[in-house]
Amino acid sequence: MFKNFILVLSLCFISFYNDAQAQKEPPPPYKKTLTIPNFTIAKITDSSKFTNLNFEKGKNTIIVFFGPECGHCTVFAKKLMDSISLFKNTQILMVSSFDFVKIRKFYDDNKLADAPFITCGKDDNYFFISHYGIRAFPSAYVYNTKGKFVKSFESEINIKELSEAK
Repeated sequence: MFKNFILVLSLCFISFYNDAQAQKEPPPPYKKTLTIPNFTIAKITDSSKFTNLNFEKGKNTIIVFFGPECGHCTVFAKKLMDSISLFKNTQILMVSSFDFVKIRKFYDDNKLADAPFITCGKDDNYFFISHYGIRAFPSAYVYNTKGKFVKSFESEINIKELSEAK
């Protein structure tokens, strides 16, 4: 009987310890810096390099991480393009770590070129996944005109809420 008590007590302790450890997972880097990160990607249109220094100063910025074959991402891109006038004073970076050809197909299929303030690219170094702790597609990160983090969105992103986050 005493052995059973010790076993149950030990299992409870291990369970409590594991839960406590899981809750202490450090926040992703973007929550520490709260500014647009330094990055380099290859633009889908011509494979040229695009960095954080290419963003225009004094404009709101949205960074969207997506999967080119993700259904939620396709729906998001369609809604974004249907409401593109809400974002005319915002620069948008759409980035993925997937295959270049698949990203280009996503770019073409969703007519992202119709919005000149959207830049689409490939993250060869998987920087965005680790910097933002990406767990769902699409994920969007909004920065204000001073380059300060405002809000994040995951999965089924409400376009109106995204456009109003500043």
